[in-house]
Amino acid sequence: MKYFPLFVGIIALLTVGCSQQSAEQNEEPTLRLVRTITIGDRFENAFNELPGVVAANREAQLSFRISGQVEQLLVREGDVVNEGQLLAALDDADINIQLKSNQAAYNKALADFNRGKALVGNGTISQSDYNQLESNLAAAEASLESTKQNLLYAKLEAPFSGVVAKRDIENFEEVQAKQTVFILQDVSTIDIKIDIPESIMILTSEDSAPEVVAIFDAIPDQTFPLTFKEIATQADNETNTYEVTMSMPRVEGFNILPGMSVTARATRNAVQNEQIASTVYVPAHAVLEDGIGRYAFVAVSEGDGKATVQRKDVVTGSLTSVGLEIVSGLEKGEKLVVAGMSRMFDGLQVKVESE
Repeated sequence: MKYFPLFVGIIALLTVGCSQQSAEQNEEPTLRLVRTITIGDRFENAFNELPGVVAANREAQLSFRISGQVEQLLVREGDVVNEGQLLAALDDADINIQLKSNQAAYNKALADFNRGKALVGNGTISQSDYNQLESNLAAAEASLESTKQNLLYAKLEAPFSGVVAKRDIENFEEVQAKQTVFILQDVSTIDIKIDIPESIMILTSEDSAPEVVAIFDAIPDQTFPLTFKEIATQADNETNTYEVTMSMPRVEGFNILPGMSVTARATRNAVQNEQIASTVYVPAHAVLEDGIGRYAFVAVSEGDGKATVQRKDVVTGSLTSVGLEIVSGLEKGEKLVVAGMSRMFDGLQVKVESE
């Protein structure tokens, strides 16, 4: 009887061990959740979206045409000014002194010329002396007109109505000729500048110009129609893109300023849609590369939200505004893994979360 407690303890331990083993056998392994997209769905929308930047309808860097000390600085950054409004002025005391001197020189030259004109007729002075008097008068007149112009150049006026976007000097500062004083912008209408890749530009013509709208992240659920203003036909040397400028009226209630980011959404034409419909495009980050080559992972469905990961070797084309072109290796309708690819491997069992 003394061995009975020991026997009972052994039986209890065996019972617990079997129960744990049975529970472990019945417990299913936790499957990793992966995010996928259906190839072809996301990149066949009937529009292109390209980033752009807001620009002023007109912009001018204003400067004095002569050097001098600023005596009046009449506007500040953000001020609205009218065409012809005085913005700043230089100290013109020295110019006025020079003007009086040049005026006196001109008066004397004019008087000498008038006397010589009367004398040359009767032979009192020679023709060469008369020509010299005429030359002196022309030189004095030119000096006088130059000084008068400098007096005008000492004042800086707005060439058009707009907003003072930036002021680069302070009052009483010495400035040099052609040194930027103000940047003036006309924002009565707004320009939108975008860079168009050649893959889109080559399929765009004047006869099939798309409808384009502007979208601002800070103004949700609103679009603003754009009209074409300028289209560059020379590509940028670095980006190989073509700059397109479009215009839109000012939007009441919103302070849209030059330099702000904007998205331009253009409806694709029939040629573009046909090309995209016949080509596989995927997000560029979903394609990986190793020593063998480029590849991507697809999730092959097994039902009940489960799938098996399959590696697909791919051949890629160009990176476009609608995604990375896949020449071969992937088919439309396949579920492409777009997150956590670094932890994927061929044959892995996963749960699928569609994007």
